[in-house]
Amino acid sequence: MGGVVVVGGRKTKCITYADMALLAEEETIPRDMLLTPVPNYTDVDISFSYANFKASLDFMKMNTISPYIYLQEAVPYVSQLMDKQLSSPPIQEFIRSNNSKFDLVFLEALVHQSYYGLIHHVGSPPVIGIKSTHNLLLANSALANPVNPSYCPDLLMPFSSHMTFYERLQNTLFWIWMRYYLHVVVIPQQEAIMRKHFGPSPPPVEEADRNMSLIMLTTNWMFGYPFPQVPALITVHSLHVKTQPDPLPQDLQQFLDEATEGVIYFSLGTNARSDRLPQELIRVFLDAFSQLPVKVLWKWESDILPGQPSNVRTRKWLPQQDILAHHNVILFITQCGLQSFQEAVYHGVPLLAIPIFGDQIYNAKKIEDAGIGIRLSFSELTKDILLKAINEILSDSRYKNNMKTMSAISKDDQQTSIDKAVWWTEYVLRHNGAKHLRSAAIDLTWYQYFLLDILAFFIFIIIVLIFAVYICFRTISRYVKQSNFEMKSKSD
Repeated sequence: MGGVVVVGGRKTKCITYADMALLAEEETIPRDMLLTPVPNYTDVDISFSYANFKASLDFMKMNTISPYIYLQEAVPYVSQLMDKQLSSPPIQEFIRSNNSKFDLVFLEALVHQSYYGLIHHVGSPPVIGIKSTHNLLLANSALANPVNPSYCPDLLMPFSSHMTFYERLQNTLFWIWMRYYLHVVVIPQQEAIMRKHFGPSPPPVEEADRNMSLIMLTTNWMFGYPFPQVPALITVHSLHVKTQPDPLPQDLQQFLDEATEGVIYFSLGTNARSDRLPQELIRVFLDAFSQLPVKVLWKWESDILPGQPSNVRTRKWLPQQDILAHHNVILFITQCGLQSFQEAVYHGVPLLAIPIFGDQIYNAKKIEDAGIGIRLSFSELTKDILLKAINEILSDSRYKNNMKTMSAISKDDQQTSIDKAVWWTEYVLRHNGAKHLRSAAIDLTWYQYFLLDILAFFIFIIIVLIFAVYICFRTISRYVKQSNFEMKSKSD
């Protein structure tokens, strides 16, 4: 069996690698396959694009911009990144040297369509999309998965499924705008990039997108809100979560073991760096942590943290899942990335959510809505606000109990997510695709999908009936008037 994996983000890489490693019949999954290769697996390294992504984006600026501006800045950037990837020596070498045909392609299903040229180059095998975010309204068109903006909030919106009138209005307007943006901006950009690198041979990207066999969504309603699903949309949450933690480094193990009063773990994830926060925000955290009676373990990416309190321990990199699995960790201060959210739920650790950009705002709203933590904003953060939130979570058992309940529900499934992902992967391989799961809605025009032609027909019938009734009444009225006139004339 041969397969191609096309991914861009680090977290999506880990998730897809897990699936491919199991298909390669490997019992263990390395944390970084670039360093520890799996047999039968060849890596075409385009990790430069991730480094460019981290270096170029101002995450604190993104914390304050609207979702409209966020997409208008992010989509062109990602399109340029796709162009650079397809122009890069590793990809060009793969295109020149590859003579094999493949059985399956995993494709990161976000702004991805230009890669359909590469998929055509390797024989147009079935495609499984991987999405390491919630079900972005922008990405629903490939499967025509129904989304109703009255109760399905977009992941770029800080709304729950129970929205006010104004929130439903905002969500609906954003949903309409995104459909326009997808077809007027995203698809043409991706089409142009694909034609640049692969010429006229591949089919149009929109046509290829609609032939995707299925999409694996690496979350479910537990981490968001219930939404409709066509059969080709498969949810496989927490794929990357380790069921058994690895041993911690000795100094970290000792630090956690001795913290019988509890440890707060603080990390802003893979993309954002704590040491690049504005100095006034760093001071907020330092002042607040210094007043806590518990220890703090902080992912700090520089060698020195000026003014570091005695109860704070820092590391440039920390084994997050293994730390969250420790029984003395009592709170996770996080930027609310989906994978961090899932890890905290698995290990039952309450959350203090301080989102920065993208779906993190949506995740923070869900955390608040589920009563498993508190949501704060960097733009309004002060020492007193931070201390109040930390103390509330640590003193109110409701947060810990709610998290235990959510953790138990998330683990109560018919099969593990990794087994489910592998089963569906093999299902697509067995049947050379999954066209039988394809919704007929994919083939409808927008006015057919929303029944606007049916509505227009009913309106036309109603207008005809009203006109017919009007003509009848007018004719009867004329007849009555004429009869009255004739009767009057005879009487005279």
